[in-house]
Amino acid sequence: MANGPYRALTIGDCVGCHTGTNTGSNNIPYVLSETTPNYGNFGIEGNTLAGGNFYWVKNGSDATGHNVVGIAGEDGAIGMTPPGWDTSFNANGALANNEATWSKQLTCAGTYGCHGKHDQEDDFAAIRGAHHADDSTIDGTTVGTSFRFLYGIKGIEDSDWEYQPTNTAHNQYYAVNRSAFNTPTDSATINYLCAECHGQFHSGNEISYTGSGSPWLRHPTDFALSSAAGAGYTAYPGPFGNAGDYWPGAPLGSDLTGGVLSTVQFSGNDDIVLCISCHRAHGSPYADLLRWDYNNCNASSGVGNQCGCFACHTNKY
Repeated sequence: MANGPYRALTIGDCVGCHTGTNTGSNNIPYVLSETTPNYGNFGIEGNTLAGGNFYWVKNGSDATGHNVVGIAGEDGAIGMTPPGWDTSFNANGALANNEATWSKQLTCAGTYGCHGKHDQEDDFAAIRGAHHADDSTIDGTTVGTSFRFLYGIKGIEDSDWEYQPTNTAHNQYYAVNRSAFNTPTDSATINYLCAECHGQFHSGNEISYTGSGSPWLRHPTDFALSSAAGAGYTAYPGPFGNAGDYWPGAPLGSDLTGGVLSTVQFSGNDDIVLCISCHRAHGSPYADLLRWDYNNCNASSGVGNQCGCFACHTNKY
């Protein structure tokens, strides 16, 4: 390849190897397509995977994906420092780097990335050995035995990376129902992964991100739908199935004890709101990496089939 040579006998970097079109039978998950992906309304009907696709941010739609080196330029609106970056959260062990602002752009892995170890800045060093590890048990103890090489994170991995997932075939994300807004979450949860960079968004709902006042200014995460049962939340997934059906268009977290869930019992341990209940980790066609087009969300308009918000807010459609 023109930009080579590459280390570890590879034919490309992370982006090079993970660029292509998903067919449901490919052995490599493709997170960047060279042509417009088939996304559908919610990203579960076409050929995008669980994290979505970087295609839209690469092609100039700045708000539709994470601005990863080698894919997109520096974020034109906010620069390199992630919104909600919190050095105090970071100092508690989230990342090795403790800068008040970032001096380098987001990468796939390493200190400035999501995958691999954060005490290694280089992508290859951060994930070294993970592709060849025995990942039959995902316990977060090594990169190779962490959910999707997200070091320290637990979960149950769908074998085809959520290519056209169903209520019986999907990732199961690890989450914990917090008892208070300012209570730190379990560091093995998928929400903790997001909080490693966006810590202020995770810590609470007030503008000071320290408490639980009213009104809501940030959407809660690590809280069970059944914690507020009176608002129609336990009718999840609303217009997208029978009450209690797991819907991969707006995934919920669990403590993993029930394995991959096809139904949700609203026990407080299997109905937990995630950052990725609404967002894609890599990108989507929509602003803020949302799973669906928020512009089509009209309360009481009867267009629940276009708006994933109504999966939980079932009394609004």
